Amino acid sequence: MKNKTFGVVGCGWLGLSIAEKWVNDGYVVHGTTTTPEKLKLLNSKGIESHFLTNQVKPEDFTWLKKLDFLLLCVPPSTLKEEYANFLVDVARRIPAEAKIIMISSTSVYANKNQIAIETDELDGTSRSAPHVIAAEKALKDLFQKRLTIIRMSGLVGKQRHPAKYMSGKEVSGGNEPVNLIHLQDCIGVIEHVIKNNSWNTSINASTPHHPSKKEYYTSITEALNIPAPQFNGKPQKGKTISNDLLINTYKYTFIHTNLYNLPFSK
Repeated sequence: MKNKTFGVVGCGWLGLSIAEKWVNDGYVVHGTTTTPEKLKLLNSKGIESHFLTNQVKPEDFTWLKKLDFLLLCVPPSTLKEEYANFLVDVARRIPAEAKIIMISSTSVYANKNQIAIETDELDGTSRSAPHVIAAEKALKDLFQKRLTIIRMSGLVGKQRHPAKYMSGKEVSGGNEPVNLIHLQDCIGVIEHVIKNNSWNTSINASTPHHPSKKEYYTSITEALNIPAPQFNGKPQKGKTISNDLLINTYKYTFIHTNLYNLPFSK
């Protein structure tokens, strides 16, 4: 891993965190942002910053050609129908031997009260799911053997927790399982893939603990001393994200295995 160069396209909440870690580990890291004001922040952290919105420009070709690993950590929210084309356009600029990780989402699976595994049909119905599914397919078609897709569950850590957004609100259902993953494990899974050369695959990443939403968010809001959400009991379908492939085949050991014990400040 010595003298490797990393590229993080999308230095948001997760992307910036892992880019900082790689810089601290002594690697050369290039990172992108869609916010001009954030370029100084990236540079201050030792990240070689680039302004990249929805189109790869000729001036980007130079740094992309230097990469050994490309982390695609861009949400589809602003790109929408152009999401897949954008990710492919970035990936096709890197060297032929460079490896690619796409951060996807478990929203690619519909809610059918099932245990969702990686070989299931991708039929998610959330607003962004069709764009994520299309991007996965486009990248697989072109880069399969040097690509790994990590489907992350809901992200928590660094003061970020969905309980804060649900606080005091009326929420349907309550009996569905919770699927979350802490930032430290997000980074852990990404680095595990690279360290073990786990390419040409798709992997679910979710803490192996799935209490009901009502039980969990009631408890967490009480611990945070904020109003609990009010669950109305209306039936809602959910899903449980299976980690069997990640744990049993790829031998990843989770840092956090109990959602009640997650550190929210790290």
